[in-house]
Formats: sequence, C-alpha cells, structure tokens
Amino acid sequence: MSNGNFYIETYGCQMNEHDSEKMAAALKRMGLTPVPTPEAADVVLINTCSIREKAEHKVYSALGKLKPLKKKNPLMITVVAGCVAQQRRADLLKKVGHLDAVVGAHQISELPSIIRRVRKTKERIDATQFTSRVESLHLNAPGLGPSRVWSYVTVMQGCSNFCAYCVVPFTRGPEQSRPSEEVIRDVRGLVNKGRREVTLLGQNVNAYGRDLGNGTNFPRLLQELDRIEGLARIRFTTSHPKDFGTDLARAMADLPSLCEHIHLPLQSGSDRVLKAMGRGYTLAEYTAKVEMLRQMIPKVAITADMIVGFPGESDEDFEQTLSALERIRYDQIFSFKFSPRAGTRAQNLPDQIPDEIKAARLKQVHAIQDRITLDYHRASEGVIEETLIEGIKEGSGQPYGRTRTNKIVNLDGSNCAAPGELIPVKITKGLKHSLVGERV
Repeated sequence: MSNGNFYIETYGCQMNEHDSEKMAAALKRMGLTPVPTPEAADVVLINTCSIREKAEHKVYSALGKLKPLKKKNPLMITVVAGCVAQQRRADLLKKVGHLDAVVGAHQISELPSIIRRVRKTKERIDATQFTSRVESLHLNAPGLGPSRVWSYVTVMQGCSNFCAYCVVPFTRGPEQSRPSEEVIRDVRGLVNKGRREVTLLGQNVNAYGRDLGNGTNFPRLLQELDRIEGLARIRFTTSHPKDFGTDLARAMADLPSLCEHIHLPLQSGSDRVLKAMGRGYTLAEYTAKVEMLRQMIPKVAITADMIVGFPGESDEDFEQTLSALERIRYDQIFSFKFSPRAGTRAQNLPDQIPDEIKAARLKQVHAIQDRITLDYHRASEGVIEETLIEGIKEGSGQPYGRTRTNKIVNLDGSNCAAPGELIPVKITKGLKHSLVGERV
C-alpha cells in the first residue's frame, strides 16, 4: 500500500544529482511513489545548490510556486534540502511559512524519519547539523541511478580548502572519506545490477583517504575498483590541481577501466587572482601538471572550470586567462561570472567587478572555448572511438553514448545498438557540442 507520492526537483552539480537519487531511494523504501509533477505529490522536495547566486534564486522561485499547491493541499509536505538548506536554514523557515523542513547534506539518511515526524506532529524541522560520519545510503539499491548503464558513487564528501569564493566547506563540511571497502562493495553491487560504468564523486577526490589514517589513497582505491570483473569504465570528479600528482596520472595511464578524461579546474590564468582565490598553485605549476598528463596519456581529454570577474581582476589578469585558454586548449570548460556568496572571504573584497564587465568577459571566454572544442570535434572525424551506448532517443530510435574521453556521440540510423553495449564507432561529423558517428 502506498504512503503517497513524492516529487524531487534538483539544482546543481553531480553531487546534488546523486544526493537526489539517494533521497528518492529513501522515499521509495518508506512506500512513497515518484510522480513527474509537484501537483500530484504529497511530498515535494527541492534539492538545492548555493555555489552561484542564480541557483539560489531558483530555489525561492520554486518555493513561491509551491505556495498555492500547499494551500490547496494542506497535508502536502514541503522540504528544502542541500546547500541552500544548509546555508539559509533560518531565513528559509522564517520567510517561507509553507515550508515544513530544511535538510542538510549530512542528514539525508534521516529524511524518512523527518517526514514521519512532520506528518505526526506538524512541527517545522531544521535538520542541518554536521555529523562526524560520512553520509551514505546503500547506493546499489534497486532502481537507483540515472540509467541502467552507469551510476554515480560517492567516495567522499566535503572540502577543507576554503577557497575565497566557495561555500562548499560551509555547506558540506570538512573532507570525509568513505571506507574503501564500502565503496568497493557498492560498485560491485552496481555492476551486478548491470552497470557498465561508475563516476566517483567528491569535492576533492585527490584528498581521498587522508582522514582515514590507514594508508588508503585515491590511486589505491582506483586499483581495487579496476579489478572488479564486468566494470568497463571508471570516471571521477573533481580533482584539485594543488593535490594532483604523478601517482594519479600513472593510474590513469595504467588502469584499463580508468577513462582518459580528467576535470582539473583552473579558475583563472592570472597568478595574482589565483593567490587571491586561495587556490594554492600558480599557472606554471598547473600547466606543468597538464603537460605531464599529456605526456603520460597522449589521448587525455582535459576539462576545467573558469571564473571571470573575481574581485580586483584587471584587464591584464583577464588577458592572462584568455592566453591560458589558448595555450592549454581544453576539450571543454564550464565558465561562470563571479558570484559573491555569503560567508566567503571574497564576498567583502574590494574592487568588485561590475556585472556588465563580467558578462562581456564571459562572452569572450565562451567564444574562444567554443572554437577550440569545435576544433577537437572536427579532428575526431574519421577516427574510430570506443563508445558506451547509454540510451535510445524517443521517437527517432537513435542510439547515443559517450567516448572514453567523455564526448557525446549520436549514432546514424535507428536501433543499431542497445544500451549497455560497448562498441566501435567511426566519427563522421564533429559538431559544436557533440559527435555524430556510425557503428563499425
């Protein structure tokens, strides 16, 4: 017998997406059924991100839309989870009268008991305390994950770097690693359920194991996972440049299942700005690691994050960023205007950059990177790429998948491959955001 329906809306990064998967699994275990719209739900959960101001505004907008639904159905339970819940818990409960609970990143496993408590007592709950244990549910629960081909697996949570612009240490707490045997067990369980690929998640995977005190580190974990029979591919994100070393590069070069792709955020091409950000490396140190990667793994694809308009960023600083883009030539970047976040050091720095200048600089960054990405994609034409088929497009029946370097491939023709197949594909056309290919 169903205990009602639930709807989850998610904003943010892969960690947030995976947290929503864990929340959905927990709600299913207590007898709730997922529905595609909040109008049909008895429990509505908004899982939030506070990395940028725009994402935070979306949360308040979504809560505004829930007010008439709550008025129509007073028994509806509304929950805000994730980073905005952690950071704005008092404001949310004070300003949003129709909100029943705020749930932080460390309290996901308590979600069922929180919902039962709200149903029974009608009280409004603040569950945003940090815990000393790593938040984890069994990640290999039936039906968990974005597809039956690949899944996320959390290896650690939190960050201890305190970069000047970033709220993650405040919203997710310090770095905490999951025991390696727990990660290995979860990955084995996912492979037994048909997953061919896993993406390992952590705010800084290079710090994995430091807090465990048993000699475990990230390359050793990757070696153990590589031994799992039936696991075709391993990816990971994110890797902090200051902690990236030869041991991880060697693992990427030597382990057959480890994909030739790394996300290595630069953030700025100016040493002065990098120092103000508290990143812990110079451009020269960063580019030396990129060169090492490309020497050890010639086909490696490197992606990055870039922030423009950090307080005090001069025209010269910005030109150094553009120069770095041209020199490093990333396969893809994720670029953003600086957004001051409450509680961070950068919020109150002098020389804040006007928004129109930030917008103009971001446009220049996009133009350069779009050209470079298209160059890479066109250079792939005629090349045969191992492609893991992830799904079939509705209507056209066209299969799609990803290369080992994390590029999207749409196959010519319909029903020429099935999800889960690992096949050779000849690239016939390189487009701005994807590749087109035919099965060999």
